[in-house]
Amino acid sequence: MDAFLAGLVFGTAFGMVVVGFLAVGSYQRGFSRALERRKEWRGELVARQVVARRALEQLRKAS
Repeated sequence: MDAFLAGLVFGTAFGMVVVGFLAVGSYQRGFSRALERRKEWRGELVARQVVARRALEQLRKAS
């Protein structure tokens, strides 16, 4: 009975450590991917703003 309880406690502790490492790794990968998407999104936003600014300047010059 003592061996069963010791195994149960050890198994639970080991499982929590493994799940903790997996969770941290998953979070890190998700964070890195979100930063990559943000960089792409930011570049597109700047490009759209430049195009809009040029269009407004042309409209002002035309009127």
